[in-house]
Amino acid sequence: MCDLDTEVQSDESGSDTEYMEDGDSGADQEGDNDGVSDDIKQENDITKPSTETPAATAYIPPHLRNLDPNAVLKRKIRGYVNRVSTSNIKQILTDVELVYQDHPRGEINRAILEAVSQSLLINTIMPARLCAEHVLLVACMTANIGPEFVSPLLEDLAERLTKEMSERHGKLLNNIVSIICYLYALKVVSCNLIFDIIRTLLKSFTEPDLEVLLYIFKSVGLDIRKDDPQALKDIVQIVNETGAKIKDKSSRFTWFMETLTAVKNNNVNKIPNYDKSDITEIQKAYKAAVKQAPNNLQVTLADLLDAKTKGRWWVVGAAWTGLEDQGERKVRQVEFDSKLLALAKKNHMNTEVRRNVFCVLMSSEDYEHCFEKMMKLNVKDKQEREIIYVTVLCALKCKTFNPYYTNVIKKFCEHSKNYQITMQFSIWDRLKDLKSLNATKTRNFILLLSSLISSKTISLSVLKIVNFAEIGSEEVDFFKDLFRKILNVSEVVITEIFGRLQPLPLDNLKNGIKVFLKHFLKPELGAEEKKNLKIALKCF
Repeated sequence: MCDLDTEVQSDESGSDTEYMEDGDSGADQEGDNDGVSDDIKQENDITKPSTETPAATAYIPPHLRNLDPNAVLKRKIRGYVNRVSTSNIKQILTDVELVYQDHPRGEINRAILEAVSQSLLINTIMPARLCAEHVLLVACMTANIGPEFVSPLLEDLAERLTKEMSERHGKLLNNIVSIICYLYALKVVSCNLIFDIIRTLLKSFTEPDLEVLLYIFKSVGLDIRKDDPQALKDIVQIVNETGAKIKDKSSRFTWFMETLTAVKNNNVNKIPNYDKSDITEIQKAYKAAVKQAPNNLQVTLADLLDAKTKGRWWVVGAAWTGLEDQGERKVRQVEFDSKLLALAKKNHMNTEVRRNVFCVLMSSEDYEHCFEKMMKLNVKDKQEREIIYVTVLCALKCKTFNPYYTNVIKKFCEHSKNYQITMQFSIWDRLKDLKSLNATKTRNFILLLSSLISSKTISLSVLKIVNFAEIGSEEVDFFKDLFRKILNVSEVVITEIFGRLQPLPLDNLKNGIKVFLKHFLKPELGAEEKKNLKIALKCF
C-alpha cells in the first residue's frame, strides 16, 4: 500500500513539473494560468457548500401539494358541517369560532355556505332531518355574525328557484323550498319570502308545483297564517279562481285543497300527515344555542333576485339603489278622514305612528279587521309598542268599558310574544301609579286587566311587583274589585288561572295573594263566591 501511494504521488508531481517546463513563453503561461484559475473559481463556486441556512418551512404532504390554498380550511369546515346535529350544535359553534381566529372571516363564511350547498342542493330528495340540522347551523351563524352571512345563500337559492321554474332538475326545487321553509321556521327570513314563492308556484300550478305547495302548507302553513292572515286569504282566493278553471282535478289537487282549507280554518287535526317534530326540535336547539335571536329579514323574492343590480338594503353598510325607484319599500302613506285626524290630535297622538294606529282603531269594523289593517301599516321593531300604548289609552278613556279594545290586545298578544311583554310593562306602569287614575280609568283598568287574566292572555304573575303587605286603602279597593272579577268564572278556569303560579318561584306573590284573599276579600263574598275562592286557594 505504501509503494503504490509513493508511485502515484511521484507521477502526479512529475506531470506537474513537465507541464510547467514545456511552457513556450511567459505571456502564454500567464494567459493559460488565467484560464485555469477561472475554471477553478467556477468549480469552487459550484462545489463550495453554502454557509447560509435556508428559512424553515412547514412540511407539506404529497397529497396536499399543488392544491387550492384554502383546501385545508374547506376540509376542516366540511368536517364540522357533516357532524352538526341538534345535540352538538353548541360545540360545533365553539370549534368554528376558533377557526375564525386563524383565517379571514370571508373565506370561512364562503366555506361554510359552500359545504351546506353541496350537501343540500342535490337533484334527489334529501332527508328532512339532514336539511333541518344544516339549516340550524346557518341560522346560528346568522345570529352570531349578521345578515351578511346568510345573504349569499339566499340569493343563490332565489336564482336557482327561478331557473327551476322553467327547467326542472329532479327534486332540486323541493330541496330549495325545504331550506327556505326551515329558515323561516327559525325566523331567519319572514313570511314575505314564503308568500312570494307560493305566488310564483301558483302561476304555473302544475302537478310538481302542487307537490311543493303541499309541502309548504303542511310544514309552515299555520305559521304564515298567524304572521299574515290577509295574505293567506288572498292566496286562497287565487287558488279558488285557478281551481275553478281546472276540469279534471287530480287526487293530489284534492289533497292540496283539503290541506289549504285546514290551514285557513286553523284546524291542525284536518291537515293530512301533519308532523312538526323536526321543526320543533331545531327551534329548541336554536334557542339553547343562541343568546338573543335577531329580527328576521323582511326580504322578498324580488329583493334577492335584484341584489346584484340594486344592492342589498338588509346588509349594514351595503350599497342600495332601491330608493331611486320610488319602489315598493317606501313607507306606506295612509289617508284618513279629517274628523278622525282631528280626534287623534285632540287625544294627543303627536307622532305619525300613533295617529295611524289611533285612526285604524277608530275606523275598523271589528278586532280582526283592526288586526289586518294594523299589519299593513308597516310598523316595525320598537314602533310596534305604540299599538299597545294607544289601544290601552283608548280603552281606559272610554266612558263605558268597550270589550273591543280588550279583544284587539288579545289578538296582538296571541300574534307575538313581543306584544305580550309590552302589555306587561304597560300594566306595571299603571299599577305603580294607581293614585293618578280617576274613577273611570280605574274601573276600565280593572275590567281590562281581569279580562286579560281570565282569558289567560296575561298571567297572574304580572302582579309580582305589588307588595300586598304595604298597600294602602285605595289599592285594597282596587284589588278587591279585580279579584272579584277574576273569581267570577268557571271552576276550571279558576284552577287554570291560579294553577299557573304554582310552579313559579314567586313565593312572596303567592303568599301575598293568599293573605289578601283571606283577610280582605273573603268576608265580603257570598256563598257561591266563597266556593270559588276556596278552589283558588287550593291551587297554591
